[in-house]
Amino acid sequence: MTEGARQPVEPAPSAPAPPAGRRRPLRRIGVLGVVALLLAVAGAVAVGRWWPQEDYAVSCLAVGAQVLDPDHPADPTGTAAFLGARDQLGPLTIRRSFDPALPEHFDHSAAADDPAAGLRSFVSWKPPNRDYRGAARGRYDDRVTAWARSVPRTGVYATAFHEPENDMTAEQFVALQRHLYAVVKAANPTIRWGPIYMAYWWDPAQPSHYVGDPAAWWPGDDAADFAGLDWYGPDPEPMTTSPEFEHWYQTMSATGKPLLITEYGQYARKPWDRPDPVKQRERAAAIRADAAWIGRHPEFRMWMYWNGTGNQGDWRLTDRASQQAWRAVARAGCAG
Repeated sequence: MTEGARQPVEPAPSAPAPPAGRRRPLRRIGVLGVVALLLAVAGAVAVGRWWPQEDYAVSCLAVGAQVLDPDHPADPTGTAAFLGARDQLGPLTIRRSFDPALPEHFDHSAAADDPAAGLRSFVSWKPPNRDYRGAARGRYDDRVTAWARSVPRTGVYATAFHEPENDMTAEQFVALQRHLYAVVKAANPTIRWGPIYMAYWWDPAQPSHYVGDPAAWWPGDDAADFAGLDWYGPDPEPMTTSPEFEHWYQTMSATGKPLLITEYGQYARKPWDRPDPVKQRERAAAIRADAAWIGRHPEFRMWMYWNGTGNQGDWRLTDRASQQAWRAVARAGCAG
């Protein structure tokens, strides 16, 4: 992560293991029981509600989130927290999940519980040891192929090395994406694959952290199904009027590919600060403004909120006005 006004966020670290003799194992069993119950109920409700694979996020806006609940470390994939958050955030249909390295199999990934819960998946992983050079040269093709073949053929969205601008050059990123796209699609053509960029690097007025030639970061129309962006506003403001978003949009809309907002956060509250009602109202207003803009631009097919904590603070929608604003977004989106 690079310091700056709008940065990607990292999940808050899990709580340390309890000392010997504590009763955490019993609590963990209880949480896992709740997870199983939520998955069973959600899966039953979801039967018959999914949009056909070819229509989801095509004729509607897919609305989802990444939900982190630091109070439930026994929820290993985060699916239970996601399902629980729908009471506050509305009918979310797609879940963002992260694996620090390429999973051996979809069933061993952070998205493993999504199908049983009736959820769509957007998965992110990195090559083994973050070795993007080796991955671009085919060093892990057997492992990538095995993973891709294990992915359900339901139109799962996926990317590797999201927010690459911190870690590599445009040339290296394009080589990585072009190679992985070919390998993934050969193994499972139903996977929707594309690059995810970091808004922090896309403001040309900030030369210390600017991508340079923006077109150089595009892997090519034949090597991407979409283009995505992760955007954060620690002080609430409409994303769609920010210079970094406008520059990214100008570049990527020219590709003609579907555009996705894969991480979105408004108002980062520091752990030591009390909630600020003024900023909460501004956040709700910013969400409504962005929703109106996106509604006028059908090339946007997905929008996901980061409902968790990170190194800039707590982004969770805990106030009624913000929850109502996001529920309105979700209710207008794809049915599932």
